Amino acid sequence: MNRYLVFILLFAALHFATAASDQQPRFQVLAFYSTSVSLDHVQFAEDALKFFGALAATDNFRFDATTHWEDMNEEHLKAYQVVIWLNYFPTNTEQRRAFQRYIEAGGTWLGFHVAGYNDKDTNWPWFVDFLGGGVFHMNNWPPLPARLVVDDRTHPVTRNLPDAYVSPANEWYGWKPSPRLNKNVRVLVTLDPSNYPLGLKNVLASGDLPVVWTNTKYKMIYMNIGHGDKIFTSAIQNRLIGDATNWLGTISTQAEVPAAAGVEISANAVVVNARTNKVYAVSPRSSAITVVDGGDHSTAMVKVGSEPKTIAVNPLTNRIYVGNSGDGTVTVIEGATDTVVATVKVGDFPYVVAVNPVTNKVYVSKIFSNSLTVIDGATNGTTPLEVGVQADAIAVNPVTNKIYLTSYQAENVTVIDGATDNVTRVTAGTHLWGMAVNPVTDKVYLANIGRSNITVINAATNAITAVDTGNMPCAVAVDPGANKVYAVNYASDSVTVIDGANNSVIATVNVGVRPQAIAIDTVTHTVYVANTHSNNVTVIDGTSYSVTAMVNAGNGPYAIAVDTAANRAFVTNIAEDSLTVIDGTTTRRGTSAPIPAKE
Repeated sequence: MNRYLVFILLFAALHFATAASDQQPRFQVLAFYSTSVSLDHVQFAEDALKFFGALAATDNFRFDATTHWEDMNEEHLKAYQVVIWLNYFPTNTEQRRAFQRYIEAGGTWLGFHVAGYNDKDTNWPWFVDFLGGGVFHMNNWPPLPARLVVDDRTHPVTRNLPDAYVSPANEWYGWKPSPRLNKNVRVLVTLDPSNYPLGLKNVLASGDLPVVWTNTKYKMIYMNIGHGDKIFTSAIQNRLIGDATNWLGTISTQAEVPAAAGVEISANAVVVNARTNKVYAVSPRSSAITVVDGGDHSTAMVKVGSEPKTIAVNPLTNRIYVGNSGDGTVTVIEGATDTVVATVKVGDFPYVVAVNPVTNKVYVSKIFSNSLTVIDGATNGTTPLEVGVQADAIAVNPVTNKIYLTSYQAENVTVIDGATDNVTRVTAGTHLWGMAVNPVTDKVYLANIGRSNITVINAATNAITAVDTGNMPCAVAVDPGANKVYAVNYASDSVTVIDGANNSVIATVNVGVRPQAIAIDTVTHTVYVANTHSNNVTVIDGTSYSVTAMVNAGNGPYAIAVDTAANRAFVTNIAEDSLTVIDGTTTRRGTSAPIPAKE
């Protein structure tokens, strides 16, 4: 049955149950939503209709919902005491004016997540003031759970909450300036700073991030929650939403605090060129690449484009490719001399760069784009390739000449035939993030954040197997020689070890706090896991699956590369442009040293 037909029938049943009560409703609620937005926002709206339908029955109010935004007119709105925007906002001028008049006449509003989105292109100054003066300027990505602190438990919306609780996975918006700076804004719930850094791609790093607030000039509550199908899985959060629905508005003066600050990161921020035994790491603040010589351990800096995020190496041609998010280019570096030989325009916001060394092709994905830019490594010429998804990860099997793409918003893996550029898709579940390929067994491993498992694809047959892991696996790595697979569980602070021969779980290893990157020394079978919140790296013996060391690794380690020839691991961190080197022969003593980048 069609997904949206089910959605309509479900809403009709809820509406009938709400309206069928013989008791006079205390008030009437109208919710607006859209079915033409992203899948995660549709999922939230589906769950919200169920939630509000049940809440209306127990709390005795009438609940109506519509996808017809043209109902945002004065005649229609005047019948309702509360208007809710679930997953979108009005873009039509008359609808906006009707909503403004409704609010200024005493109407109330409950907005979720993207309902409050505004930026330089929104062109609705009144709404910016209504929201508290803040403009969207950052977010974490992908959606992750977070600990929230209740600022004010005297307010009717929050008085039934504990001092803090863990909210389910959500995309968290940051605002500039923070709405808390507005004297008319009363912040009720805030993102706990203990969450920082928060994100695997777009990272919230510091500052103030209100989650629930009211602008006391109006009768309104905004909730910075509402992304995906996990929002209503918390009884505490459901109580918050229910209490907000039943009551809106108060007044308070807030203290000034700094706005939230964030960065964008990539798990491919550091790589090793196995041909030359050199290490390359991004230095985004310096618009440069740090180069570490594995022989004499000297360091150098190579200037590249603006805000470099990701690096890939072709060891056969000794070329290094750097994706520069700030200026939409890829810098090509000659590895023999570590000099820039070309700057290739690839389109706005390149995020992932992957190389097939056999065909000498370079694949570049871009944020907000459903196409790849393919660079010919011989000529540096480019060709666009429509793939239909924004690729958050790219993996290449050079043996079969297949390229695999995942997108958090997609329900499948996109497979490109490198010989023909033909695109096919394999259903593998929603909310995929990390990915790894074992070219020896021709299997693809996908970290499924939403379902807490690893999806295994037999690439020869496209047969699918799901292997349960810890909570929210976000990264995966393969040791081809041992045929072992390691999944990093972000929310469980653990690593799941999988036998690649039969897809069975061999062990679960406890690591540090909020692990999010992994690398393997395939010679010694040593596994390195970056723990972003505990600021260290867990070193695991890949034969006994025991922890051999916990090594300090700077503030917010998030990417690792291993030089197998030198038996060393190199780790980048969020706080500064620097590397931490871990000597694999002395990790039992926990030795590490920062390597500064020098020109």
